[in-house]
Amino acid sequence: MSRQLSFALALLACGATISATEVFAGHSGLTQLAQAQADPSQPAAPATAAPDPATPDATAPTADAQAPEEPIGNVATVTGRASVIRNDKTTPLKVKDDIYLNDVVQTAANSALGITFIDATTFNLKASTKITIDSYVYEEGGKNNAAIFDVARGTAAFVAASVAKSGDMKITTPTATLGIRGTTGLVEVPEGAAASNPNNVAVKLYPDADGRVGRIEVNDRAGARLGFLTQGASGFTIRPGSGGA
Repeated sequence: MSRQLSFALALLACGATISATEVFAGHSGLTQLAQAQADPSQPAAPATAAPDPATPDATAPTADAQAPEEPIGNVATVTGRASVIRNDKTTPLKVKDDIYLNDVVQTAANSALGITFIDATTFNLKASTKITIDSYVYEEGGKNNAAIFDVARGTAAFVAASVAKSGDMKITTPTATLGIRGTTGLVEVPEGAAASNPNNVAVKLYPDADGRVGRIEVNDRAGARLGFLTQGASGFTIRPGSGGA
């Protein structure tokens, strides 16, 4: 002990700066004394756990988070009962309800439904009609506008607007695909329509409100041309084994 004190005094005499802790750090007796001098009444500071990098922050957005879909149209009129099948759930429709991509809309017997899409295209579904919005892309002034409406059964009257005039609008049926070139028309799909069934799909073309007449191209489901309509108040019926009107 005397040798360590002499060493400390010698360092101080030389002007060196050193703490008593550093001088006596290796002496077990003084280490125990320093521990005893700690205030036992003061609780030890709790240890702060480091954040686990594997645990995601609950407030941070997840990679799977997606912006909600934007509606592509809404219900303009309802007579009787109409509904939409969306995410495997059937919901009654009322005026001003939104319509979304992939919606399946249908009417009951003695009912009707009017839908207006954001490009101003309108569909009017008569009784017992079912259609699906398979595709719909519209941007004002855009060059990639397109839409596909599938009429599974029933009668649907339509007035095509910006999508048909600036892009590619199609109406599909069980036996035919219709290319709609900016016009007004009507599609009738009887129950059980099939290529071999004489009771088949019928298409009608009408003049637009301004008197102009557009064009409806009629193809089979494989894409082969069956015919086309270019005159107002004309019609086309799919015949078994031929494209006769």
